[in-house]
Amino acid sequence: MGTPRPMAVSGDIDGLVAATMLGSVAVGWEIVAFQLESSSLLMHPSVAGGVPADTVAVDLFSIGHDSISNHVVRYGTLKLQLPALRAAFATWDAAVDAAGTTKLQAVPAIWAGTEGSREGADRPTSSKYKYPFGSAQILLAMLETSGHAPKFFDRRYLPWLIANCDGGVSTYTNYPWNARVWWPVMAGAVGPASLTEQVFRLVDGMRPHEFVDAVNAQDRERAAANEKPWLDDQWRLVNTTTPTIVRAIEWLCELTGWRDPVRGGVRDLQSWVTTPVKGSGMVYLGGLNKVNASSEQSAVASLAGAANGLNANFYHGGMSGSRFNWAGGW
Repeated sequence: MGTPRPMAVSGDIDGLVAATMLGSVAVGWEIVAFQLESSSLLMHPSVAGGVPADTVAVDLFSIGHDSISNHVVRYGTLKLQLPALRAAFATWDAAVDAAGTTKLQAVPAIWAGTEGSREGADRPTSSKYKYPFGSAQILLAMLETSGHAPKFFDRRYLPWLIANCDGGVSTYTNYPWNARVWWPVMAGAVGPASLTEQVFRLVDGMRPHEFVDAVNAQDRERAAANEKPWLDDQWRLVNTTTPTIVRAIEWLCELTGWRDPVRGGVRDLQSWVTTPVKGSGMVYLGGLNKVNASSEQSAVASLAGAANGLNANFYHGGMSGSRFNWAGGW
C-alpha cells in the first residue's frame, strides 16, 4: 500500500469515512474526486483531463477501476423474456466477472453471489440477504485482516460513526434476519480482539438511546463552537456542498488523528473544479417484460453506457422501485 494512488470517492459520509480511514494507512493515497449524488463531480485540477487509470473507486463500483463498494452489482440469473435486454444484462455481468480477474473488487455482494434481479426470500443469493452495511464497515474488516488496521484514538464518536455508515445501527435493529448474520460473521472472521469485533459488540449490546446520546453530544459540542451542522440527526451529511464536505473531513481528522487524505489539503477543495458526470442512466426492474420495443432499446443503451461508469449498482426498494443505476466520470 506504499504506492501512491488517486481515490475517487462518493460524496456521502460513508465514502468520506472509508476514504479517510484508507488514507490513514495507505501512504500516498489521495482523494482527487468526489461523485456527488450521481449527478456531478468535484475534482482536483490536476486530474481535470480525465479519470486516472490507476484510480481506486471508494464507496463506488466501476468495472474499469479497483473498487470498494457495499452495493449489489450483478444482475444474476432471473430470465427476462425480452432477448435484447436479457443479453444486455448478461453482457454486464460478464464484464463484472472479467474485471474481477484484473481489478480489485472489494464488494461483498460479489463474494456472496448476490443477484440484483431477485428480491424474494426463496434463495440465499437474493438481494433480500445482501450485505446490508456501508463500505466503511467492510473496509475496516479488510484492513485489519490484511495487517493494516487503522488507529482508533477516539473511542467516544469514531466507533459509532463507523458503525452507523449507511445507517448500520438502525439496519442491525430493523433487519435482524440479515444484518445479524453478516456482522457477527465479519467480526468473527477478523478475530475476537479486533476493532471490527469492538464495533460489532458496541451495536449488539447497545442500550436503546446510546447512539442517540452520541449524536446529541456531538451536536452540543458543535453548537457550543457556534458552528453550522455538517451532520444531521442520523449522522448523514446535511448536504453535499463543498463547505460541508470540508468541515466533515476536518472534523474526522481532528477526531481520529488520521492524516488529511485530500490532494493539496482539504481546505483547497474550494478551488476544485465542479462538472456534470459524463453520462448516467437507470433501468427500472419492475415490469421489464412488459416494456415496448422502444423502451427495451433505451434500456439496452443505458446498460451499455454503464461500462464506462465511475459508479454502477442495483438499488432495491424505495418509492420509485428497484433499479439498476450508473453514473459516469469526467
